Amino acid sequence: MMKYLSVRIYALFLCFILSIFKGHTQNQAIIDSLQSVIDASITDSVKAEALMDLAWQQMYADHPEALSLAHEGIRALDNVSSLRIRGYSYTVIGVVHWVGSSYDSAIYYLTKSSDAYQAKGDFRGLAAVYNNLSMVYQNQSDFARSLEYATLALQTAESLRDEKMIGNSLFTVGNVHYLLEDNDKALSYFQRALQTKIRASDKHNLQKIYLNLGSTYHNLKDLDSAAFYYSKCLDVSEHLGDYKALAIASTNLGNLEMDKGVPNEAILFYNKSQEIYSSKLKNDYDYAVLLHSMAKAQLQLKQYNSAEEYAKKSLALAEKLNDFKRLHSAHDVLSQIYQQTGDFKNAFYNVKHAQVFRDSIFNLDKAALLADIETKYETEKKEAQIILQEAELSEQKIKNERNLILIFGLSVILVLIASLYMLNQSRQKKANQLAQQQKELEIKEAYIHAALESQEIERKRFAQDLHDGFGQLISALRLNISNLQDSTHEVESQVAMVEKSESILVEMHSEIRNIAFNLMPVTLIQYGLKDALVELAQRINLSGRISVIIDTQEMSGRLSEIQEISLYRVIQEWVNNVIKYAKANKIIIQLVLHENELNLLIEDDGEGFDPDILKNNAGNGWRNIQSRLNRIKADFDLDSCPNRKGTSLIIDLPIVKQDFFENEPTFV
Repeated sequence: MMKYLSVRIYALFLCFILSIFKGHTQNQAIIDSLQSVIDASITDSVKAEALMDLAWQQMYADHPEALSLAHEGIRALDNVSSLRIRGYSYTVIGVVHWVGSSYDSAIYYLTKSSDAYQAKGDFRGLAAVYNNLSMVYQNQSDFARSLEYATLALQTAESLRDEKMIGNSLFTVGNVHYLLEDNDKALSYFQRALQTKIRASDKHNLQKIYLNLGSTYHNLKDLDSAAFYYSKCLDVSEHLGDYKALAIASTNLGNLEMDKGVPNEAILFYNKSQEIYSSKLKNDYDYAVLLHSMAKAQLQLKQYNSAEEYAKKSLALAEKLNDFKRLHSAHDVLSQIYQQTGDFKNAFYNVKHAQVFRDSIFNLDKAALLADIETKYETEKKEAQIILQEAELSEQKIKNERNLILIFGLSVILVLIASLYMLNQSRQKKANQLAQQQKELEIKEAYIHAALESQEIERKRFAQDLHDGFGQLISALRLNISNLQDSTHEVESQVAMVEKSESILVEMHSEIRNIAFNLMPVTLIQYGLKDALVELAQRINLSGRISVIIDTQEMSGRLSEIQEISLYRVIQEWVNNVIKYAKANKIIIQLVLHENELNLLIEDDGEGFDPDILKNNAGNGWRNIQSRLNRIKADFDLDSCPNRKGTSLIIDLPIVKQDFFENEPTFV
C-alpha cells in the first residue's frame, strides 16, 4: 500500500504544478475584475471592500503588494460607517500581517475586527476572528491564549449551529493539542472536524484537515494512514491552488521518507517545498520547519556542513519569530550535529537551550498542575476552618441562641423588602413588554397602512390610465367604424379610415404594454430579475436625462418568485426617488452572486443626504422598501452624507440552494 501511495503522491504533485498555470489565469481574471471595481468606484465603502478582496487574492502570490492594498483599504475606512465592512477590512489586514509573520500587528488588527463585529452583533464574523487569533497565538507558542480563543470560536459556532464554522473551530482546537503533542486528543478533534465538514458539504480548509490528520498519524507511527491523508491533502490542494498546504505536505512527505530510512528521497520532496517558498510563498514559521527537516536529512547523510547551515538558518528564523517550539527544534538538531562532529562544547550548549525552550512550551501543562495543587490546598484549608468554626459555635451556643430572634426578625424584614423589590421589578418588566408589544403592533399597522395606501394609489393610477388613455382611443375608433358603415364615402376615404383605425389599435397596444409593465413587467415573469432590470434601464435611458448602468457580474440562474419581485420593486422605488430628488447623472446597479448570499449595490453620483432623515420619514416609499426587504429577510446599509456627492444602498440577501434556480422558477 505504501508503494502505491508514493506513486500516487508523485503524480498528484506533478498535476498540481501543472494546474498552477491554469489557476493563475483564473485568478488573474478575478484580480482584473476587482481592479476595475476599484478604479470605477465612486463611494469609499465599495472601494474599501474591493481593495480588501484584492489584498486577499494577492496575499500569497505577492505579499508586499497585498500589504500595500490592505493599508490603502484601511485609509478608505475613514468615511465608512458600516461595521460589516470595517470588521471584514480589519480581518483581512490582520491575516495579511499574519502571513508575513508580523504577529503583533496581526493581533492588533484582528482585535479591532472583533470589536467591530461585537458592536454589530455579528457572531459569525466573531467566530472567524477568534479562529484567526488562535492561529496567531499558536505561531507565538502562547498555547494558553490560543486554546482560549479556539474554545471561544467553537462555543460561538455551536451557538449559531453553523456546521461549517463548527468544523473550522474543531480543527483549530485540534491544532493546539497537536502542538502540545497530545496526539490522541488532536486526532479526535481532527476526525470530528472532518466529519462535520463532509456533512456540511464544505471544502473550505478541507486540505488543512487532511494535512493535520496525516501529521497526527505520522506522530503515532501509523505511516500508511499518514501517507493516505497527505495524498488527500495534495488532491484537494490541486483544486484550491493552496501553495501553503502544498509546501507543508511536501515537507511532511519528506519527513515520511526520513522515517522509512531513505533521506535521498526525502530531499527530493524538501527541494519541491523550497521551490514554493522561494517563488510563491513567504511564511517564516513553515519555512523554519522545512529548514529543520533539511538539516536532519543532511545529518543522516553525514553532510555536516550543509546540516549545520540549514539548522542555523532555521534557528535564525525561530529567533526572529520568538517561537519556543521552533527554537527547541533548531537547538536540538544543532546539538546532534555538534555531537557527531565531536564539538561537545557546542553540543552541550545547544542541548541546554533545547531543554529550556521545551520546558517553556509546556508551561500550560505546568500551570494546570500548579492550579490543581493550589485547589487541593485551598480545599484542605477550608475544611480545617470549618472544623474550627464548628468548635467555636459549640462553645458559643448559648450566646448565639440569644441573637437568633434578632436575626430572624431581620431576615423577615429583608425577605419582605426583597419580595417588594421583585414584585416591582416584575411589574416594570411586564409594563416594558406591553410597551414593546404596542410599539411592534404600531409598526406592523404602519406597514399595513403603507401597503394598503400604496395599493390604492396604484389602483387610482391604473384607473386613470385606462380612463384617459383608452377612453379617448376607443371613442376615436368607434367614430371611424361608424364612418366606415356610411356607404356614401368614397373608397379612398374608407381606406384612409381603415389605416387610421389600424394606427389607433397600434397606439392602444402600446398603451396596454406600458400599463402592464408598470403593474408587473412581463420580462420579470418570463426571464427573471436580470433581464427585467436591463429593460427598466433601457426605458429610463431613452429619456436622455440620466444614464442607468446594469452590472450583473455574469449572474446566471434565477431566484425565487418573492425574492425577484421584492428586489425589483425596491430597485424601481429607489431609482425613481434618485431621479426625482438627487439630481444625479448616473446610476449603477450591481448584482454579485456568492455561494450563500446575493449582494445588491445601487450607486448614484447625485447629491448626498442625511440617512436619519429618510429613516424617520413617514413616507410610503421608504416604508414599502423596508417592508419588502423584511419580507425576504434581507439586510441593508445606506451610505450617504449631505456634504459629499454620491449615495450607496447596499442590500445583502441570504440565499440557500432551494432559492436559486438554474432554470426558470414557477410563477403563479
